[in-house]
Amino acid sequence: MIAAIDWAEKYRPPSLKEIVGNKKAVHDLRTWAEEWLSGVPEKRAVVLQGSAGVGKTSSAHALARDMGWEVIELNASDQRTAGVIEKIAGSAASMNTFFGGKRLIILDEADNIHGSADKGGMRAIAGIIKTTLQPIVLIANDVYGLSPTIRDLCLEIKFGSVQSRSMVPALKKICENEGISCSMEAVQQIAENAGGDLRSAINDLQAAACGKKVLEVEDISTAARDVKENIFKAMQRIFKSNDCKKALEVARGIDESPEDLVHWIDENLPIQYASKDGDLGDTRTGFGYLSKADLYLGRVKKRQNYHLWRYASMLMVCGAAISKTKAYPGFIKYQQPSLWRRLGQTRSKRDMRDNIASKIGEHSSESIRYSRNHLLELYSSMIKDERAAIEITAGLGLELEELMYLSGSTKASKKLQKIYDEAQELFREGREDGEDVEFFKTPAPSGNDRQMPPGCTIKPEEKKDGGSPGKSETSNQKVPTKSELVVEKVSELKPANLETEAEKTSKKTESKSQKSLFDF
Repeated sequence: MIAAIDWAEKYRPPSLKEIVGNKKAVHDLRTWAEEWLSGVPEKRAVVLQGSAGVGKTSSAHALARDMGWEVIELNASDQRTAGVIEKIAGSAASMNTFFGGKRLIILDEADNIHGSADKGGMRAIAGIIKTTLQPIVLIANDVYGLSPTIRDLCLEIKFGSVQSRSMVPALKKICENEGISCSMEAVQQIAENAGGDLRSAINDLQAAACGKKVLEVEDISTAARDVKENIFKAMQRIFKSNDCKKALEVARGIDESPEDLVHWIDENLPIQYASKDGDLGDTRTGFGYLSKADLYLGRVKKRQNYHLWRYASMLMVCGAAISKTKAYPGFIKYQQPSLWRRLGQTRSKRDMRDNIASKIGEHSSESIRYSRNHLLELYSSMIKDERAAIEITAGLGLELEELMYLSGSTKASKKLQKIYDEAQELFREGREDGEDVEFFKTPAPSGNDRQMPPGCTIKPEEKKDGGSPGKSETSNQKVPTKSELVVEKVSELKPANLETEAEKTSKKTESKSQKSLFDF
């Protein structure tokens, strides 16, 4: 049995002239493509953003046919690691075609390149865009799913939802080509139920017309689609509304958890309620409700009781809606939470810090958290001594970037490069000898040496015949921990003339206590 042909694919527009709706977006796309005919434009790549089914992918393929360009496409079903992208898209972007024409590189669902399956994909795409000799089209439902670097390199073109009145002629034409008599009421019902998604409208038409030659409105059984609310439209409806019930319905219709939504409201509340006369009353009231919502979110995180989310949502959404005392007309450009941008900018530094703490913790038998909070600063002080820095770098197996982080340097100086090279040599020598590089290792005491227990101010009493101390003294001897050894090493590296006033006072007190103990 032959499978039915998908009408959405069968009637894909062959030219940009036949794209339904989004006339401005199509015009901007063609203008960008024509710039490639006279050389490499300033923006070598373009991002087509918009919800599903509005014609982004169809426009990219139609553009290639109009311009006579070859197409190289990577979609979500392909593995899109850094290696794959550089092998396929990178080679295609750096080489010209056999006959000297252009090659259009299409990367569909570019906002879904993340996780271990597509490791390094975003970084590889940014590198290819900077040096490409061929036009590149990225297709994304959510432009904020792309890295800020890629967004800065690309020209953004937004595709909006297709209006139902624009869908009707396209659906009627499909019915005529398929030999189906379809009433105008039925076509309008399908278009209105699609929610701006032309591809879904064509699929609904194919499902309703299956096995029929006449299609009436009674044959349309599909209901209106549950279209996800855009976060920016949701912000507008929440801040402009005075009805708590409607504001809550909008909040439930977006794909954001209360823990994420609170950041959106926090970022945009002072922008929305900014007053020309400097009155901060509405902003203050809104943040009062927002702080109460944050308390509930903290309890959810602490107790894992997600039933409290409903109270947090009600406080943050309804509080933002009813806290205004007057209307704030005009267009407001809502912003993405700045906290997310800052976390994204410092992510690499935080990852490097945790990686160094992991190596320190493994060496000192401490947790990563303890190493990060207590030992990282000590090691940063110790590597100020060049010899200690070589031993630490070799013993922990630090990379040059990690050594730069510990030293607080923003670039690899000649001194740091020398330390790293000598540490690598020391590490190789240790590997050849079959031993691990050890540092801060206390020598084993000899037979005549007796180690003083840490914190003890009175030396053990020696035997009159010069022998070793008794059994009770050796059994109570305390072995220093690795953390204590690290502290001892820091004190050794500190110049003797930098003795603080607190240390001098401590020594005076200690000498007095020893004198009082011996005066009996």
